[in-house]
Amino acid sequence: MPASTNDTASKATANALAAELHRRALRMTELAATLDVPVTTVSEVRGEVIGLRAAIGIVLGGSVTAGTADELGHDYYRDWLRGQAGAEPHGAGG
Repeated sequence: MPASTNDTASKATANALAAELHRRALRMTELAATLDVPVTTVSEVRGEVIGLRAAIGIVLGGSVTAGTADELGHDYYRDWLRGQAGAEPHGAGG
């Protein structure tokens, strides 16, 4: 059974992983748009993005073998992004 995101430690961990996932997803987009970056470099970052998404799902109680970790991670990250829309720009504030 998935952990509740009301669990303070799980939510803090999931938020930290979501922030790192976002940073790497942006970097992947930047790298993919650069002509002189090897495809393998973009693929490595893509693998990191996939792994972080699954890690979020695991923290929330999902299972890799049952296939629920990726789904939970994806949904959490999507909701996290929506929450960031009204937040200060990255790097601003404290």
